[in-house]
Amino acid sequence: MKKQMTLSVFDLSTYLGVNPDTIKRWVRQGKLPVLPKGADLRFQKKDLEKWAALHNIRLNLTDKKSAEKQTPVDIPLSQALQNGGIYCDIPGNDVAAVLASCVKKIPQVPDDFKPDLLDRLVERENAFSTGVGNGMAIPHPRQQLSYLPHPMITVNFLSHPVDYNALDGRPVSILFCILCPSLQYHLHLLSALSFCLKDADFVAFIKSRPQMDQLVEKTMILQKSNPL
Repeated sequence: MKKQMTLSVFDLSTYLGVNPDTIKRWVRQGKLPVLPKGADLRFQKKDLEKWAALHNIRLNLTDKKSAEKQTPVDIPLSQALQNGGIYCDIPGNDVAAVLASCVKKIPQVPDDFKPDLLDRLVERENAFSTGVGNGMAIPHPRQQLSYLPHPMITVNFLSHPVDYNALDGRPVSILFCILCPSLQYHLHLLSALSFCLKDADFVAFIKSRPQMDQLVEKTMILQKSNPL
């Protein structure tokens, strides 16, 4: 009989892109199928695949290094923005509070994953602010979110500016939250977005709180001049 593939807590946290402590908490809460024997927590591949399918979670239990090399990175910035969506009047009086409000709005992130994502975003800001100036920030987790079906950028207009420890010292009122299933996607979209945010006309356009169709059109026009 062929031996079934099993994963450790660390393995599963790597495949899903969540903290190992989150995996352990889900086990305690009875939310994950875990093998009953042994002192160390182990998970069986077939059980995890059933769990992922039941909860509409992307779970690719292949060699991650090989998968990373094969990941295409030609997704347009306009498509990532469409995947993420635009959200207005995001409440919060500080960085952690506005990030919590942003995460709560993202339908593509399962509810059980949202506390972990928030922890990662706040951890990133505590290490180094993603406030890039002109009242904008680009929050993102250090580790990519393998469970996402596709890369996305959410555009979040805050109900009022907050102190974000930005490079220019100005409060932030617009957050572009980059969430990707792989590092290649992240680097590509971060570069494309940074290119747009260096354009004064685009910055003024964003601050007008455009509709999605307007944002897509403007982004596509500007990206035609981007050599990337």
